[in-house]
Amino acid sequence: MIRLSPKALREYFNRMPTTDLYLLNPLAELRRQGANIPPPRYIAPNVYLIAKTGVIVRYGQAKDIHRLKREGAKRIVYIVDDDFVAGGTDPGLPERYRLKLRTFAESDWETLRAAADIVIVPGSVLAEIYGAKARILPPAWDRPPPSTEHFAAAKHIDIVHLGTGSHRGDLASIVAPLCEILDRYPKVRLTLFTGVNAPSLLRSHHHVHIRHPLSWWRYKRGLPKMRFHLALYPLAPTAFNNARSANKLYEHALVGAASLMSPNPALRAAAGPEAAVRFIEGGVEDWEAKIEAHLTQPDTMRRQAEAARAHIYATDPLAYSALQWRDILVSQT
Repeated sequence: MIRLSPKALREYFNRMPTTDLYLLNPLAELRRQGANIPPPRYIAPNVYLIAKTGVIVRYGQAKDIHRLKREGAKRIVYIVDDDFVAGGTDPGLPERYRLKLRTFAESDWETLRAAADIVIVPGSVLAEIYGAKARILPPAWDRPPPSTEHFAAAKHIDIVHLGTGSHRGDLASIVAPLCEILDRYPKVRLTLFTGVNAPSLLRSHHHVHIRHPLSWWRYKRGLPKMRFHLALYPLAPTAFNNARSANKLYEHALVGAASLMSPNPALRAAAGPEAAVRFIEGGVEDWEAKIEAHLTQPDTMRRQAEAARAHIYATDPLAYSALQWRDILVSQT
């Protein structure tokens, strides 16, 4: 049994998704492949050192740059997967989260942006912000998508919306049609991860299962064990949403679900063949029609989930990200 130090335990339980998906998972994959690289050394919250490469994830502080250089870092890699400036003024986001983004954008972010030698981003929108420093990496889970066996013996059709706080406003746009669909289809169940912030219409519906948002360390362990048939990801057409990553595409595949999504550039780039994802370009009526069409064609949903699974196996974002990190680290030596 491995015993972790108090410092290592704090790092594990307080770690952000961005850290695992863009740094630690790819580096672990590199070591599994036999690469001779040291494990990342935890320096401070969201701050790591790999040989002479310092890494700052999302909400670093300006003083972290000096801390890394004192530890021997010769260059800085900054990992960022959101548009902080756009988020700071997005009325669709919860007020506290919006304030957090705005405060960071107006303080440490500019210093980190200027000091970084390389900026890892999830898509073309953020790559344009960081210019020549940017490298696009996909979010990389360390679990493969499961089979679609759960479609065969299902007594209900299980729909899920995996978004939590920052997706609350986006979910609100389709609440009314979801309620109507649940009324029309008694064998359909809907799971939300919104906790007490669930929309009131859905909170009172007897076919809705509301889960509390999970901490990241619980979520990443629990998600691959869950199974659903259809996953929804509506996004309002905002600058902040336009810069989001394709992570929900991979999360939907991890629960074995077909996907209905609003498009953005990162999702389009990651989606692969048309059969793997159904993008919804229209408004509420289009969402209602597409959801209902899927519910009446479970075989189509299963084929879509299988296509997404095959596409992720073929493109292997974990292996791709590991190769990109090998290139970054080798170029330091």
